[in-house]
Amino acid sequence: MTPETTPEERALVLRAQDGESAAFEQLVDLHQGRLFRIAFMVVGDRQDAEDVVQESLVLAWRRLHLLEDPAAFRGWVAQICTRRATDVVRRLARRGTSAAADEDLEAGFGETAGSGESAGVSQVSPSRSSTRDPAASALVNAQMRALAGILGSIEPALRTCWVLREIDGMSYREICRIVDATEPTVRGRIARARTQIVREMEEWR
Repeated sequence: MTPETTPEERALVLRAQDGESAAFEQLVDLHQGRLFRIAFMVVGDRQDAEDVVQESLVLAWRRLHLLEDPAAFRGWVAQICTRRATDVVRRLARRGTSAAADEDLEAGFGETAGSGESAGVSQVSPSRSSTRDPAASALVNAQMRALAGILGSIEPALRTCWVLREIDGMSYREICRIVDATEPTVRGRIARARTQIVREMEEWR
């Protein structure tokens, strides 16, 4: 279940809608980590995921004035990110290429060059730095690479629903709005994806 929007975060959205770039930068800090997780698990490539998040944040800044309910920011920005990530997957599929996920995934974001078209998103920095034991960190990275590889073999519609539910913790209702599908359809997609993932990830148990 996704955390509810706090009064503080709602206030940040309102300030950002009034054009306060510092408030939007704080929203970026709050959400960039989860957006990266969503994007990476959908596209399966770190660089593509970083690009997706960067583009999503630029678009969110441009369209923030269109958001009628400040409390809906969390789902709204995730929807932008998910659609961008899905577009990348479709583009890669048309080109017949696949992503290679062989980086240190725990490191999160590195410095990312922006387009300069939006305040506060010209650089996306790590939401947290890794302090794990190297052996534990290596295991986590290996598991994430394995999961990303498995997700890459799953139909994009199933993958997206599973990621939004299991990685981001969204409710079924939120996912329905984002992917424009009925709840039975969303539940079915998640169940099918989960079955395949559990089967493929058996070696990590």
